[in-house]
Formats: sequence, structure tokens, C-alpha cells
Amino acid sequence: MTSVLNLSTDVTELDKGRFLELPFDVPNDIYEICITINVTPQAKEPCIIDVGLCDPAQVRGWSGSTKYDLRISLDEATPGYLAGDLPTGRWAILLGVYVIGKSGAHVDAEVTFVKASRQWLQGDLHIHTLHSDGAYTLSELDEIARRTGLDFIGLTDHNTTSQNYMYPRDSSVTYIPAMELTTYHGHANLFGIPNPCDDFRVQVPSDVTGLLQEARRRGARISVNHPYDDGGPSCQWQWGYDVPFDWLEVWNGPWRPSNEQSVALWQSMLAQGRRVVAVAGSDTHREHPYVRHGYPTTYVYASSKRASDILSAIHAGHASLSYCPSGPRIELTCGAALMGDEVGASDAAVNVHVEGVEPKDVVVVIAEDGEVERHEVTERGDWTTEVRHASTRFIRAELWRYFAEVDGLRMAALANPIFFMAE
Repeated sequence: MTSVLNLSTDVTELDKGRFLELPFDVPNDIYEICITINVTPQAKEPCIIDVGLCDPAQVRGWSGSTKYDLRISLDEATPGYLAGDLPTGRWAILLGVYVIGKSGAHVDAEVTFVKASRQWLQGDLHIHTLHSDGAYTLSELDEIARRTGLDFIGLTDHNTTSQNYMYPRDSSVTYIPAMELTTYHGHANLFGIPNPCDDFRVQVPSDVTGLLQEARRRGARISVNHPYDDGGPSCQWQWGYDVPFDWLEVWNGPWRPSNEQSVALWQSMLAQGRRVVAVAGSDTHREHPYVRHGYPTTYVYASSKRASDILSAIHAGHASLSYCPSGPRIELTCGAALMGDEVGASDAAVNVHVEGVEPKDVVVVIAEDGEVERHEVTERGDWTTEVRHASTRFIRAELWRYFAEVDGLRMAALANPIFFMAE
């Protein structure tokens, strides 16, 4: 949703060398401001008007006379301008009168406000670079992410945070600061802050609990990673599930038995009433025929591309997993409620919608007591069904697809649940 405001002013010879302001008010919940400025000399005389922009607290940018089309949003901005929060209140277009003729000039400006609205974003929450044992530089990672169509990346190098200070700042990809806490008895990703802990070394369960509690105090979101990893016992989570954590990485890299075990663990947690968010990540370290960036992908329904908004959306359970960036996506709704939301038990008509299905795909609907419905898709495109079930805890959905490479059905998509209020 957009709204447009038109502004104008006249500049005279007396204004030469001065900074003028063309004020305007920014309303609530704005995601982006776009400004187009036109300077029209009143006569055929030299005229140079420099332009900039200020918000209620500071100057947000200056482009001289080189740019008259300006854009500033929560995530990106025209070079020379600062992206970030767009506070409500009095802003102003700055006009620096550098050269002006005796007849003066007329300045018109069109200001377009774009309201914040949620959107589906896709990314990879588990990546390694040269900052730990990965083979990719951050520049190479950025190129791969953009080419693959990823909107965000979790910078989860092992026990280090240097990557969080060196990623490309002018990229269209959102980089989520993170660290993979790598112990000899399991791994966990700490998301959202550049430095989630001061010392990664843990020896006993109380050390793990203390470290994760401190990371939470600092603002981190915590994901227990690949709990049944087939790479060896040191990669499997052996610290138990009474430690502080928020999410469970149920899908790590290509679909395999260890992921199936992780989904079963997650299902048991949900059935016990624990509201744990399922996430996915490729865990890519280097070039590999099957372990690739974005395989699997985490889809997130977020209010912006800012890392904080992406993490907030994941934490709310507004996330769906797919085997690749171009793969199918499951969306569950119940009225206005989305995955991760809670609805009354009387509102248990859940809409299951899948984008990008193929013939012979199998959609499985699951509640706390197991499988509720199973459907085989007959046509390519989008697929929808409505589920009514006397669930007391949740409804979730999976999509299984035949893959010739393994000559069998494998998970192709998975959605977080819609929850029901306890009666």
C-alpha cells in the first residue's frame, strides 16, 4: 500500500549559499520512502541545487546534485543515504543552493510512502566460510547467495564471530550475525548478535546451560543443530533438551535418516506441548554434489528483510521449509492465523496450501496423535485442502516427492504448526 505527497517551493537569488528545508511528515508503519526531485530554472541561467534528506533526529544522507531520485527503506538505501528505521514525525528534503540565477528556480518533489507489509523471504540458516572450516570467502558466498536467489544467510562459523564484522555491507542479501557453538557433544547456532558469548569452551552440562543463558540475555536466538547427525557422535546433540533453546534444526543438508529422526524428535516435543520452531540449513562448507547453499531453504514470512525482523518471524513460527530455493512451499492458515499462531479449538478448520506441487507428490497432514490425512497430488501447480480434525494441540503438514536420484520418496517441504488453545 502506497501514498503520495507532492511538495514544491521557489528558490531565489537571495538563497544562494543557504540550506533550505522542504518539510514533510512520515506516518506510522512505513517500510520505504521514495523521493523524486525536479529543479526548473525560471530562465536559461545556470542552476545547481544540491539535495539531501534528514529525519527528526539527524541528516540521513546527501547526494549533492548527482542524484535527484532517492530511496530509503528499512533494508536498503540510495548510495549516500542511511537505511534503517523510518521514524514517525517531521522529515525534510534538504536543498543546498549552490548556483542560482537572478530569476531563481522552482523545485517540485514527489514523496511516496510504502507501508510495511509482510512478505515471504527465503534463506539458508546454516553456512560456513573461510572464517572457520569452510572453503568460501564472504564475497564468494555473497555471489552464490544472490545467484541462488537467497534473501538471507546465517553466518554460522564454528566458535568464531569474525565473519559477523566482515560481510558485504552493500549486498541485497541480509546477513544474520551468528555463531555455531561447536562442542565435542553437539552443536547449536546462536543467532542475532555479533558476539553471543565471550568463551565457547564448555565441558559439563552446567557450562552449556550457563553459556546459552548468557547468549539469551544478550539477545540471541538458539537453535539446536542436527541432533542425530550421521557425521559422528561429536556432532550429535548429547546435552539434553532442558538447556535453553528456541528452535530445532530438523533438516540439515540433503534429506537422510538423521533428518527423519530429527523430525520425529520435534514431533514428540510438539505432542508434549513444547512449542519448538523447526528450522533448516544446508550446513555447506565447500563444493559438494549434494550439499549446496539453500538446500534446504527456510522460508520466512517477515515484515522486512532486516535480520531482526527475519529472526522475529522465525521465532513466531512463521516459517516453512523446502528442499531448495525453487522448491515447493507449504502455508497453513486458520482464518487470519498463520503457522506458529494459536487459535481457539473451535476454529480448527485449517487451510493447507502448497505452492509448486508436482503430480504424485504426497501431502501428509499431522496432529499430535500422528497422521490425520494423506493426499496424492494429480496436477502440477498449486494445491489446497481444508482440514477439520479434533486436534487439541496442533496441525502441521509435510510434502513428500519422488526423487529419481535416490529412487524413492523424500521430504520436499515441511511447515511449522498452527497451534490450538488448551480447553
